[in-house]
Amino acid sequence: MLIIKNIQNNYSPKNLLNKINTIAVDIISASFDKEKLFSGNLDAKKIKKTAEIYGFSYKTDYRQTGDGSHLFTIKTHRNNLAHGLISFKEVGKDVSADELLAIKKKVVCYLRQILQNIETYLANKEYLDSS
Repeated sequence: MLIIKNIQNNYSPKNLLNKINTIAVDIISASFDKEKLFSGNLDAKKIKKTAEIYGFSYKTDYRQTGDGSHLFTIKTHRNNLAHGLISFKEVGKDVSADELLAIKKKVVCYLRQILQNIETYLANKEYLDSS
């Protein structure tokens, strides 16, 4: 009872809500482990699944991003290179420098749009229960 009276005397509802939101964000930040979430195997499918779990949008402008479709190929080649299953020569033999730059541009654009979606999600506090 003493705690409730102390809160009522010292905090307006708005200030209390701000304190609770700060605590919620701190808990999320402290418990979020990006290494466990992706562990070097990030592609559009994993981003979509993560977006559905957390509630942020995974939608991007397809013309600019290809909806992240190149990430799967990049992930696969990276894993194969890391495990010595394929050489850089084999990976790059069928792709021109111009094609690599176009792929890079789409992937960077895709990731930027996903990050913008996450920033919007956080700024609008969409992680809070709407009920």
